[in-house]
Amino acid sequence: MNATAITQDRQAMASSVPRLDTADIAALLGVTREHATDRITKRPDFPKPYINVSRRLRFWRTSEVHAWMQQGGA
Repeated sequence: MNATAITQDRQAMASSVPRLDTADIAALLGVTREHATDRITKRPDFPKPYINVSRRLRFWRTSEVHAWMQQGGA
C-alpha cells in the first residue's frame, strides 16, 4: 500500500468516528466555547484529543467525552 492510500484510509477512519470540537463540547456542557477551550479541555481529567489538526483545531471522541461526563467530570 502506498503512502497516499494509507493517508486516505486514515482519513476515512477518522471521519467515521463520532467526534466533537470545542464548540460541540461547549454546547454539550452548556458553557461558552471560550470556557470549553480555556478551562474544560485543559483539565487533567479531561480526555486527550484524538486528532490534533493544529493548536486551534482539535477533535475528541464523543464516547470519551460522554464517559468523562458520566464519571462526574461535568
